[in-house]
Formats: sequence, C-alpha cells, structure tokens
Amino acid sequence: MPQLIALALVGGLGWYAWRAFKREMTRVGDELKRDEVKTQNQPTVLERGEDGVYRPKKLD
Repeated sequence: MPQLIALALVGGLGWYAWRAFKREMTRVGDELKRDEVKTQNQPTVLERGEDGVYRPKKLD
C-alpha cells in the first residue's frame, strides 16, 4: 500500500510540473510574439563602434 501512495504522489507531482511547464512556455511564447511585433515596427539603425564594426543602435 505505501508503494501505491508513493506512486500517486510522484504522478501528481509530474502532472503539476507538466502543467506549470506548459503555462510558462505559453507565457514565454506570448512575450516573444510581442517583442517580434515591436521590433518589426522599428527601423534598423546602425552605428559604428570604436572597433569599426557596425552594430544595431539601441532605440530605447
């Protein structure tokens, strides 16, 4: 009987972890979509660094 209880606890923890993982991946995906739309609407502005390499300028 203790083995059955332990198995149920492990199964419950696995189920909870899977739901938390899916929720977090949805949140990250939504954040990436918002950032992608935000960057698509901004022009790319390059500035020359001290080493002569052109890099995107931060427009914050």
